Amino acid sequence: MTLIDTMVGSALLLIVFVGVAGVFQLSVDVVTNNKSRAGAIALAAERMEYVRSLSYSSIGTSGGIPSGALAQSETITLNNTDYTRRTTILYGDDPYDGLAGADTYPSESPTPLDYKSVRVDVSWTSRIGERHITLVTRIEPRNGTEVSCTAPCGAISVYVVNAASQPVQNARVDIINSTVNPTVSLTTYTNTDGVASLLGAPVGSGYSIVITKTGYSSDQTWGSSGQNPSPSPPHVSVANNQTTSMTFAIDYLASKTVVTRSQATGGGLAAVPFTLRGNKYIGSNPTVYKFEEVLGNGGTGTTTLANMEWDTYAISIDPSTGYDIASSCDAPQPQYLAPASSQTTVLYLAAHTSDSLLVDVRTNTGVLVPGATVRLEKNPSIDTTLTSDLCGQAFFSSLSNGGNYSLTISAAGYTQKTFTNVNVNGTSVFSAPFD
Repeated sequence: MTLIDTMVGSALLLIVFVGVAGVFQLSVDVVTNNKSRAGAIALAAERMEYVRSLSYSSIGTSGGIPSGALAQSETITLNNTDYTRRTTILYGDDPYDGLAGADTYPSESPTPLDYKSVRVDVSWTSRIGERHITLVTRIEPRNGTEVSCTAPCGAISVYVVNAASQPVQNARVDIINSTVNPTVSLTTYTNTDGVASLLGAPVGSGYSIVITKTGYSSDQTWGSSGQNPSPSPPHVSVANNQTTSMTFAIDYLASKTVVTRSQATGGGLAAVPFTLRGNKYIGSNPTVYKFEEVLGNGGTGTTTLANMEWDTYAISIDPSTGYDIASSCDAPQPQYLAPASSQTTVLYLAAHTSDSLLVDVRTNTGVLVPGATVRLEKNPSIDTTLTSDLCGQAFFSSLSNGGNYSLTISAAGYTQKTFTNVNVNGTSVFSAPFD
């Protein structure tokens, strides 16, 4: 009984002391965070007061629009805490006197630059993650002559949407142009409407725009190069008193896994290279695809790609590998990869022949049909019938000299359908929809 009393008493004391320790730790965190918060407020207020002391024409950031001497981002250590202070200064257009081209005051201004908005954000890292203090103010000129750009200028309006064409807020927008005067190298973020507007941009060409957001794909303009002589979209230009508008699309990243197997045995096939190519392109004439890579070399038969952009991807295998794609599960190629999804494609490979035909059997609504009878004919020597596999596909190999074939599809509950002049030339693919 004495031993039991001792154990129970020790357990009760342990519970009490654990609770006290938790409360003590919480108190320390609160005090530390309040101290860090006070330091952040002091740094933000210090920058804001300094901005207020400047003349209107001097209020700007280095590489920003408007241009000035203030740093856009700096690291400051105060009371053993590391802070990042970001200063964003942008021109603003007040709707009171009309927006954009309808602006009526001041008449001296070539663009509607009514005021400057100043945003000072100070961040630091605490035990529960990154924390912020943000101060925002609006500074107006005393008269119209202070509003004008120091050089001919226009505006850049950036729209950021997702795959469903819905606005993406808080997307990072980096704009760089070293060929204009003053040079531009700034970072801003989209608002709740997915828009970032930059008034007062110096007139010129070659504005590079890059859109990023944590956990999302990226989008950007592209410069001309030997590998990409006709970029799409190219870097943008700004004309005097004109607005250049651009729309970019980003969305959550996805993952894709490709597995290669033998059609004959169903076992894995390692180190069979394949080409994975997306449908999006960043250049034309010639076409330069945004994603195109040769994968699978030296692998185990399973290749997993994280951080993939949503797109329609096609997989192909070069005949020099000695293989043809005999079936593709869970869907034929090409295959759409949705945002924030995880997709696995299993490729069943057969020995390469000079002429072959991969038929995917589906309804008119796109539903794959396994167990369908697929008959391929060519007079006088070829008349072969196969059954579509569980992936709704049938693979005909060793076809003599290619040419035009007749293909008949039938299945229980469906109307038989015949396709004539099905051309086979090398490794060919045919989609056969029916009802």
